[in-house]
Amino acid sequence: MTNELATEDVLPRQPAPTEANIILRGGPAEDLPDHERVRYVPDPGSMLKLPRGNHYAHFAPTTETVAHGERALRVFRWTRTTYVAE
Repeated sequence: MTNELATEDVLPRQPAPTEANIILRGGPAEDLPDHERVRYVPDPGSMLKLPRGNHYAHFAPTTETVAHGERALRVFRWTRTTYVAE
């Protein structure tokens, strides 16, 4: 018996937490440098609430993707800003 795995036994490669899977577009994201707009989120199907000083920028996932290097990134569009209550 060998320890080799059949091709169908190999799980597809999942992005590591440090590998980007989304890009932020619109609203305050336009003021962010690339390294802050391109990021990893664990659930690319959920809303993203990004802390930005005294407020949060909210981004919604879209069905759009863009090429970034050799990766396809899901586009998240800005929807609104909410402020931290004092």
